[in-house]
Amino acid sequence: MVKGNKVLSNNKKALMLHQEELYRINLRSSVAVLLATSFCIVNGIHFLPIYGHPNPLSYEPKPNQMIDSIQTLPDKVAITFTERPELKASSIQVMNLDNERIDNYDLKLAESDKALSVSLDKSKLISGDYTIKWLVFSKDDGFITKGSYIFSIGRTKS
Repeated sequence: MVKGNKVLSNNKKALMLHQEELYRINLRSSVAVLLATSFCIVNGIHFLPIYGHPNPLSYEPKPNQMIDSIQTLPDKVAITFTERPELKASSIQVMNLDNERIDNYDLKLAESDKALSVSLDKSKLISGDYTIKWLVFSKDDGFITKGSYIFSIGRTKS
C-alpha cells in the first residue's frame, strides 16, 4: 500500500508542477500580449492622425495672413477639410468690416473632393480686414462644423 500511495503522491506532485508551469507560461503570455497591445495603441495614436468630423486642414488665404495688395490676393478662398463636404449644405462667406459679402456666391468643390472654394469679387475689395465664415456638412459622418477667421489686405505688421 505504501508503494501505491507513493506513486499517487508522485503523480500529484507532477500534476501540481505541470499546473504551475502552465500558470507561468500563461502569465508570461498575458504580459507579452498586454505589452504588445499597449505598444500598438500608443504608437498607433502617435503616428496616425485621428480626425472626427469635417475639420479644416488648410486655408487659402491663411488665417491672420497680411496680404500686401489686392493684386497679390488669390482669386478665390479655398478650404480643405478632413472629410468630404456636402456642397448643397455647406457654405463659405467672405465678409468685409460692414458685414457685406464680397465673394461671388459661387461655392464649388475645389481641387479635391474634400476642398471647397468661392471666388472673390475684387471690385468690392479695399484695404482692410476681412472675415471668412465657413460651415460644412460632412458626407462621411453627417456632422456639421463651422468656424471663421480673418485676413488683411494692405495692412502692415506693427
